[in-house]
Amino acid sequence: MTSKLLVAGVLALDDLKTPYRSEKRIVGGAGIYSSISSSIFTETALVAAIGNDFPKAIMEKIENHAINTQSVKNLNYPTFHWSGEYTGDMSQAITHETDFQINEHYDWEISSEQKNSNLLLLCNNDPNIQSKVLKQVNSDLIAMDTMNLWIDITKEKLEEVVKQVDLLFINDAEAQLYVGEDNLDKAGKKLLRKGPKYVIIKRGERGSSLYSSKITKHLSAFKVSNFIDPTGAGDSFAGAVMGYLSGVSEFNEDNMIKAMNYGSAVASITVEGFGTESIMNVTKKEVEKRFSILSGGPGRI
Repeated sequence: MTSKLLVAGVLALDDLKTPYRSEKRIVGGAGIYSSISSSIFTETALVAAIGNDFPKAIMEKIENHAINTQSVKNLNYPTFHWSGEYTGDMSQAITHETDFQINEHYDWEISSEQKNSNLLLLCNNDPNIQSKVLKQVNSDLIAMDTMNLWIDITKEKLEEVVKQVDLLFINDAEAQLYVGEDNLDKAGKKLLRKGPKYVIIKRGERGSSLYSSKITKHLSAFKVSNFIDPTGAGDSFAGAVMGYLSGVSEFNEDNMIKAMNYGSAVASITVEGFGTESIMNVTKKEVEKRFSILSGGPGRI
């Protein structure tokens, strides 16, 4: 069965340390945060690789969210591993080590049933991988996320992928780095000129901003009183945005704004738990409650 949204993103086992807690080999990766978040709203399929060390219990949890794992490949190599920590205000992660050898043996092949998914989310990944996924799909709306690493080391390939997508997710520091512009609104408009119809800049506790040829719109984040761990907040945001958009009849600015408020609601739940603890147990009722607050008034993470 073809799902409405296909999420292409890494599944990982992380060593994570924050000022509040430290754990080794916990489940993480953009693919899991985005797919769990999108599954709140829509039929979601996931394309990713897991290694011989990935816990079966986690795959069962993913499937319990009605996520189609037909394109998740199990390989006889270690799962992607990231080791890092957050200090101080936890605004930026400090990476200590990564192990991505599994990707040397994974082709990111999508099952035939999922190649015609209505929407595609390319989670933050090597632009060469994103391009490989893009060539296999035929979707009505294609979105992507990226990060400073790819801007620094493979910008030319990144530019090729950005030209082909409808929606670009990027955080504020990365947007400024990408186009060499300190003013965020100017950066957003410069990013539009690279090809996407819409650009959404994620601004953490300060909210998010939408840029299109018609509008510039700044939205608040949801106010969180129990901020535990920022890991996966941006991925949860993007997954929820795409999940909501899969159910609309038209991709326009009004629906983008609604989707962003849903994204902020889900991201605020993610940061209240360590790793995936909160997002794994998210309820639509709580998301709707926070969306209602965001739609009616300001707040912040």
